[in-house]
Amino acid sequence: MKLIAVGDVVVARRPALPLDGDLGPGTTALPLLRDADLVIGNLEAPLVDSGYPAEKPVAFRVGTAAAAEVARLGFDACSLATNQALDYGIDGLRSTMKALDGVAVAHAGAGEDLDEALRETRLTGRNNAEIAFLSLCSALPPGFNATSHRPGIAPVRIEQSYEFDGVLLEEQPGTVPYVCTRAREADLARAHQAVRRAKERFGTVVVAVHWGVPWCYLPDNQGPLAEYQQPLGRSLIDAGADLVIGHHPHCLHPVERYRDGLILYSTGNFLFHSCEEVGEPDRRPPARYKQRMSDRPWFESAVFEIDLGEGPPELRLHPVELDADGEPTVPSPATGHAILRRVEELSRDLNPSTRVGADGRVRFG
Repeated sequence: MKLIAVGDVVVARRPALPLDGDLGPGTTALPLLRDADLVIGNLEAPLVDSGYPAEKPVAFRVGTAAAAEVARLGFDACSLATNQALDYGIDGLRSTMKALDGVAVAHAGAGEDLDEALRETRLTGRNNAEIAFLSLCSALPPGFNATSHRPGIAPVRIEQSYEFDGVLLEEQPGTVPYVCTRAREADLARAHQAVRRAKERFGTVVVAVHWGVPWCYLPDNQGPLAEYQQPLGRSLIDAGADLVIGHHPHCLHPVERYRDGLILYSTGNFLFHSCEEVGEPDRRPPARYKQRMSDRPWFESAVFEIDLGEGPPELRLHPVELDADGEPTVPSPATGHAILRRVEELSRDLNPSTRVGADGRVRFG
C-alpha cells in the first residue's frame, strides 16, 4: 500500500492552486495527493460555524463548509487529537466530526469518551488493503482530554521538570534550564493497549501523534526533539505500530527507522490558510515568537510517501514550499535540495547511517 502522509492542514476556502497538473518548480504540489492508496493529514482547525472560543492564547475556527474542500483535495482521513480540536469546546469538536462524516472523510483521536477517542478507525485503501488508524495528543491544553465521563481527544499527557546547573547560572545568568519530560504512565499504558488491540484486528497500524515543540519556542541548546518524544515514539512501535506520524512543531524534524517501524517526528505544514483566530490578549505569545513563525521553517515542508508492505516501511520525501496563500507548491531545485539535506542532517543525529537521496528516497543503512 502506498500511503501519503502530510502535516498540518487548515482549509478555509477553495484552494487557488489546481488539484492537477505537471509537477515542476513553482507549480502546484496538490497532485502529489492523487497517486496514493490512502491520504492522511492532520486537521489543525475545528470545523464549526458558531460558538465561543476556549480561554487560550490562540483559538482557530474554520466553517463546516471546509469539510467538502478537505474531501475534494483527496484526504481519506484526518487526525483530530490536536491542541486546537476543542478551541470551540465540545460542541465544536462534535461539529468537526459531523462535518467530516458528511463528506466521508474518516477521522481518529476524538470521541464522546476516552474509549471512543482511543478506538482505532478502519481505513480501506484503493487497493482494498486495510489499516488501523489512531490519533494521540501530547500538546494538550487543560480540559481537552477525553475521560470516562467527558468527550474530548485521546491524551498522552507529559510530565515536566527542570534541571539547573547552579554553578553555570552564577557564571551565565539567564541561561535556559534543561526541560525534562516523560509521558504519563497511565496514559502511555492506555495508548499501548489501544495499539495492541488494533494490531490484533488489523495487520498494519498507523498512529498520528501531536507532540514536540515549534522551533520558535525551542531553546537552541535542547535540539529539535523534546526528551519524551523518542521514547514515546519507539514504545508505540514496540506495542505494534508500523508507522508513527508526528505533527505540531510546524516544521520538519528527523525521521527514524526503529526495529521494523518508521517514526516521522514532524511532518511540518502542508496547506495552511489564514482562518478566524482569536485569543486572550494577556495570554498571547510575545511578538518576537509570532515573528519567528513567519521564518522559512514554516513554509518549507514535504509530502511523505510511505510504502507499507512486507518488511519495514519504505519512505520517500517530496519537498514542498508553501506560497504566500499558505498553499503547497513544488520548490526550486535549490530549495528542494536544501529541504532534503536538512531532514538528512537532523535524522543523522539519531542514526548516522541515514541518507536522503536526491530523489527523496530515505535509506537507513
